Amino acid sequence: MFANSRIDSSSKAVLAKLVSFVSERRLEPGDRLPSERELAERFGVGRNAIREAIATLASLRVLEARPQSGIYFRGLGDQSSLEALVLLSSLGLGPTESEVAQTMEVRASLERTAIELACARRDDDDLADLQRILDETKKVLDSGGNIVDQDQAFHHALVSAGHNEILLRILNTFYELTLPRRRLYFADPERGRASHEQHKQIVDAIRARATKKGITLMHSHMETAKSYWHHEFAEKRSNRPAQKDRRNGKEDS
Repeated sequence: MFANSRIDSSSKAVLAKLVSFVSERRLEPGDRLPSERELAERFGVGRNAIREAIATLASLRVLEARPQSGIYFRGLGDQSSLEALVLLSSLGLGPTESEVAQTMEVRASLERTAIELACARRDDDDLADLQRILDETKKVLDSGGNIVDQDQAFHHALVSAGHNEILLRILNTFYELTLPRRRLYFADPERGRASHEQHKQIVDAIRARATKKGITLMHSHMETAKSYWHHEFAEKRSNRPAQKDRRNGKEDS
C-alpha cells in the first residue's frame, strides 16, 4: 500500500507540479501529456525526477505510461486509487465535498466493525494503550494544544484492539487522508475537549464489552464531525460563485 511518508520533499515538489499541471489544464481521461523531456524543461528539473513522479502517479492509477506512445492521464476520480487521494491531500489539494462525504460514509462503516472487534478481542494491554492515549490527550488539552496526533493515536489503538491487521492498514489510509482536515478541526480546543469526552465513553464501552453502546457512541462521534464538515462546505458554497470541479469537470456549486 502506498505510504506518503516515504516520499521526500523534493519528490513531493515535482509531484505537486505535475498534478497542478494536469489540474490547471483540466485534462480529461485519455488525454496525452507532454513528453518527459518537455515536462522536465517546463518544471526546471531533471528527467529522472519526472520519471519517478510519473511512476508514482502510474502506481496510483492517475497516469499511464505507454511504451512507444507517451504519458496519458487516467483521471483523479473513480479510476484512481484511495492512496491517490492521500497523496493529493498531502500536496495541498484537499478532497472535494463529495469525496469527504463518501470517505466518512465508508470510514463510519469500518469504525463500526472496529468497535465490534475491539469489544470482542481487546486485552489488558489494549485497554492500557487506550487509557494512556486518553491521559496524553488531557495533558495536551490542558496546555491548549491541538490533539490531532492524539486523536490519530486513539483511533489507531482502537482498531489495533480488534487484532485485525488488514482492517488497521485500511483505516490507516483513511487517517492519513483526513489528517489535514482533522488538524484544522482540532484547532478549536472546544472541539478537542468534546472529542476527548466521546473517546472516554468509547473506551468505557470497550472495557465493558458493551458492543451496542460502543457502536452507538462511535456513530455519534462520526456524525459530529460529519455535521461540522457539511456546515463548512455549505459556507464555502455560499461565499463563492459556481466553478468547475478540477477533478471531474462538473459544476461545484
